[in-house]
Amino acid sequence: MKNLIWLIVILVIIGGGWWFSQQPETPPAASEPIKIGNIAALTGAGVAIGEEELKGAQLAVAEANAAGGFRGRPVVLVSEDLSIDKLKSAGAIASKLINVDKVVAIVGPQWDEPAMAILPIIEQSQIPMVGPDTTDTIETGGLGAYFFSTWYDNRVGIKTLLEFAERKNLKKISIIRPLNGGFWKFVSDEFTSGAPAHNITIIDDVDIGNPLTTDYRTFIAKIKTKKPDAIFFVTADPGECIFLKQMRELGIKVPLLATEAAGNYASLNQCAGDMVNLYFSTPKIDHPQYDVFRKSFTDKYGREPLFPSAVTAYDAVRVILLALEKTDGIGGEELQKALAQTADLPGASLPVITFKKNGFVMTPDDSFEVQTVKDGKFVEYRF
Repeated sequence: MKNLIWLIVILVIIGGGWWFSQQPETPPAASEPIKIGNIAALTGAGVAIGEEELKGAQLAVAEANAAGGFRGRPVVLVSEDLSIDKLKSAGAIASKLINVDKVVAIVGPQWDEPAMAILPIIEQSQIPMVGPDTTDTIETGGLGAYFFSTWYDNRVGIKTLLEFAERKNLKKISIIRPLNGGFWKFVSDEFTSGAPAHNITIIDDVDIGNPLTTDYRTFIAKIKTKKPDAIFFVTADPGECIFLKQMRELGIKVPLLATEAAGNYASLNQCAGDMVNLYFSTPKIDHPQYDVFRKSFTDKYGREPLFPSAVTAYDAVRVILLALEKTDGIGGEELQKALAQTADLPGASLPVITFKKNGFVMTPDDSFEVQTVKDGKFVEYRF
């Protein structure tokens, strides 16, 4: 897997046609806008999540401008489309934002693989990037100090899910995931490594090898022969409802365990009837600051957020703007240092945002809960 990741990075660097530029040492003129880049899947794989992240970032920018912008300067969000199935364009997209648009920082990209492809570019260009939807497994490669993340630590979520499975006496569990990489591999490995401590045996680990498949029946039938007590499905948008429907058609009625990706309103609106035996760990977003965000989001877009990463993208913009206050609008190394010092900042995603040494947000052990579906709504599961 590491060789594959580095091959992708090399291809991006060779094919992107980018060259590096440095941030100015002094702030731009007072009338010049502050530009922040946004990279998310607006087409292709994961588009539903990408659109939510864009909306979260746009809301933060709109609120900043309504409050006078950055010291009277307008804040502009420059958005680019990059999905996991279009990694060859990662270099060109990063080059455009850095060298043409002259962004001071980037929110995104969505998911681990696009982030890995862009990390060397932002490191060389000294353009900080704050990801709203990446696991901190991507930092293990030692690829630099310019990447930060407002996304929750999924280790906490997996631990919460394992504790739930143990209390439900689910001893034999099969895993099925769309790809052996990125988020899917990370959470699968965490689940597998933590299982023994919770008296759980992993009896099967199925790698589909295609996050865009629409036919799970062969894989489901294979799992059925193992007679698991439950299935841990590391879902991939938009495959959740298809998978649930095919499980029902093949007569599998065991509990389905999942991460927060399964708890989205897009799926709920489409297949709530097939989600009654679904149990997923998800960030526990029930504090007053999130309520303010949710109301603002609903007022602007006419509905509540569909994915948790809408609020982490919102906070990513806020973290960048607050760090810029400390640098008088200067980007580059000064902005990186200011971001690294982010601590005890009131947030909408978490009550308090503090970056660890690796740039990822500190996530308390009680930050996740298990939810299920009842009467067509997501509700916290209570024993």
